[in-house]
Amino acid sequence: MSSNRRAILAGIAAGASLSLLSLPVRLAAAPRGITFPEGRFILRRELERGLGGGAAIVVTRNWECSFDQIGAGASVRGTQGRCDVKAPPALAALAEMERSRKVTGLFPMKLDNEGHIFDWGGRGATGIEAALRAADARIDSLTLADGDKRDAKAWLAQVGSTAAEVVSQVPRDLFFPEAGKRTENRKMALPDGQTGSYDITIEAEARQSDGLLVSSERRIVTRIGDSSRIARERWTLLA
Repeated sequence: MSSNRRAILAGIAAGASLSLLSLPVRLAAAPRGITFPEGRFILRRELERGLGGGAAIVVTRNWECSFDQIGAGASVRGTQGRCDVKAPPALAALAEMERSRKVTGLFPMKLDNEGHIFDWGGRGATGIEAALRAADARIDSLTLADGDKRDAKAWLAQVGSTAAEVVSQVPRDLFFPEAGKRTENRKMALPDGQTGSYDITIEAEARQSDGLLVSSERRIVTRIGDSSRIARERWTLLA
């Protein structure tokens, strides 16, 4: 790929990342009253990453959590429990590593009086992005393509990687989300007259009694021609 084409693709990916990152901000909720419940609960996170060629890896991890009220806010404690991984047979070793991995830096979390994560910095909870990018390269290398198709695949990989990084960030309103659904579709022109698009869906459900999370999902599908990749994260609270 020429340096000019690489520059064009890099600019496209950068623009896409800004759009993706800005979407949750536009969905921010107005101030509201919430209640921190007592007792323990299970927080479940399911993360799906499309690898190309129809392959995907899905990691489902549980934490046993509880709230400790501190003034008008609270602290959330969490202990990691079971982890299940679904992956192509060729990635069995990676899947086993992920099953045994301990996620660090996620808990404890401090929440403000609106239930939002205090001093939030888009905390990540994956830690396997580098391995997945290597898996992308391995799967994609099985198909030989002409220059134009390689350009298209490069765009798809760049935006798909950005999407995966975005959904792997913990939502600031994780425990007390604004309920509702929003879907956006963005189309983009690519080099050599090609077109691409990505669909973004954010959907959340909360308990009416106290505003606590029932489920929350962020899904980004990037497409070019007949090829597509999915990045999806779903949080579920089991009381």
